[in-house]
Amino acid sequence: MSPTTRRGGPPIATAEGRAVGRVLLLTHREPAVTASTLPAVLSILEDAGVEVLVPAGEVVKHRVLAPYSSGDGMRLRPGGEDLILVLGGDGSILRALAREAGSGAPVIGVNYGRVGFLASIERETLERDLRRALTGEYIVLELPSLKAEWSDGEVLAVNDLALFRGGESRIADLSYSVDGELVATVRCDGLVVSTPVGSTAYNLAAGGPTVSWRVRCFVLSFIALHHLDSRPLVIGAGEQLVVTNSALIGDVDIQADGQRIGALRPGRSITIGLGGSDVHLATFPEASFYRRYREKFGRP
Repeated sequence: MSPTTRRGGPPIATAEGRAVGRVLLLTHREPAVTASTLPAVLSILEDAGVEVLVPAGEVVKHRVLAPYSSGDGMRLRPGGEDLILVLGGDGSILRALAREAGSGAPVIGVNYGRVGFLASIERETLERDLRRALTGEYIVLELPSLKAEWSDGEVLAVNDLALFRGGESRIADLSYSVDGELVATVRCDGLVVSTPVGSTAYNLAAGGPTVSWRVRCFVLSFIALHHLDSRPLVIGAGEQLVVTNSALIGDVDIQADGQRIGALRPGRSITIGLGGSDVHLATFPEASFYRRYREKFGRP
């Protein structure tokens, strides 16, 4: 692939018509959602002369994939030779992005979810658009991910990292600072720190701003905030956010991309920034962020 640039945007690479050589195939968590589609997808892949790889977990869901099983030790390559094809919703696509963030291999999704904001292929145009992708007719967006560190460890998040009042706590007391400067102490049910990709998920539901994928930043928004003078905050790519559990008693639960991964005890802090590996989302040139936004969230 050769890199290109767009004014104010993230790095973009084009496949320049280079045919895909290998495809890692991943499917929705619920086998019934994609079972009827798999034979057609496999037929298209085989017709294109593509080597199909599937991890062991996919064979457990779909026995038809057994001949393609490559275990879980395959190494994917950037540069257009390998493509990760996901049949699923935004959650499935996010898991694929997180799984292969370090490989550089791009992820393209077929929408089998309720919204499918991250998907580039709809079921109605599956054959046409999958064949387009296999000939390299796509661009790749390099998008940032979050890295969070606290006393008990660290975690990466492609979509968002959220802190919630835990246990029997009726409210969370949280202080937050940026690059060492205290911004505010708030009382709320929790907060969400999201990437541009995650800005259309929990952040949007919490009243945070939608961020174009061309902006390299992250967003802090609040859940059931008990202050009228605090608002969501857009934080620069090179800045570090530190959130402290200021309560005298009561842990704060930590979730990364919707999965609980630990707790923040009273007096402890967590540091969050764009320190994770970039993820690579494949899309078609005409499927811009704003077109997706209009079609998925706009009024009919």
